[in-house]
Amino acid sequence: MLLIRLFSLFPFWLLYPVAEATAFFGYHVLRYRREVVFENLSISFPEKSDREIKRIAKRFYRQFSQVFVESIKAYRFSKEDWVHRVPLKNPEALQNYLAKDIPVLLMSGHTANWEWPAFSIGQQIGYPMEFLYKPVKNEGFDKIMLTLRTKHGGMAVPKDAAMREIIKRRKKPRLIGIIGDQLPSIGTEKLWFNFLNRETAFYKGAERIATLTNYAVFYVNTRRTGLGRYEITFKPISAPPYVKGQTGIIEEYANLLQGTIHRNPSDYLWSHRRWKYTKAEETEKLSK
Repeated sequence: MLLIRLFSLFPFWLLYPVAEATAFFGYHVLRYRREVVFENLSISFPEKSDREIKRIAKRFYRQFSQVFVESIKAYRFSKEDWVHRVPLKNPEALQNYLAKDIPVLLMSGHTANWEWPAFSIGQQIGYPMEFLYKPVKNEGFDKIMLTLRTKHGGMAVPKDAAMREIIKRRKKPRLIGIIGDQLPSIGTEKLWFNFLNRETAFYKGAERIATLTNYAVFYVNTRRTGLGRYEITFKPISAPPYVKGQTGIIEEYANLLQGTIHRNPSDYLWSHRRWKYTKAEETEKLSK
């Protein structure tokens, strides 16, 4: 962590050239997951030419590298930095519920900068921020990311323990962040939708949490407004009272996320192996 602390002291004017060099190396030399990136883009946007796909891919590598250095730089951020760099357009949408002691679920995806919003929202809204996360296999990297993510007061809750931990504090007004576009494991409870031009599985956890606790659910739309600057808008997905099995929370989330991606294709995490199996393949595997 000493290296992270030292690196976070560097000014942005020095960090962004490092990000540019990293993006160039990752795309042209290391060719980091280029096949995955091009396959994901080509299937998601069949109407785009090869030239357009290549341009989006290059922009993605630049954006991905920027997110990495921005995450480290944020280690030194204060509340004033968050207000300046990641303003909230309509915080009152959440505060109306929190003021009534009703917690709020915030659903987002791997778009624009997916690390900064949680830090910024918690600092500016003034309520505790919890986020569900799926531990990565590399323990060293996982430890670094958790340190960065909890530096500004956030509480990390592993997905496997999420329901139990949330029920413990179900009446405590707070924010619960969920990045809901990760690939569910085979055999876990999920819903399937047409997303980015293919059959896609989504975790059902957010819907289960909302209906069990009667929490309001919002989509966090993060838009890049400049280098190292973003803007957050909260869009309502659903609110209690809920009718069991008829909330449509996950489907609406998928639709909103898809809209965000279509508006700014290069800002999505295309190197993620999001589509490893189909619904038919899961059914076949589970039946053996």
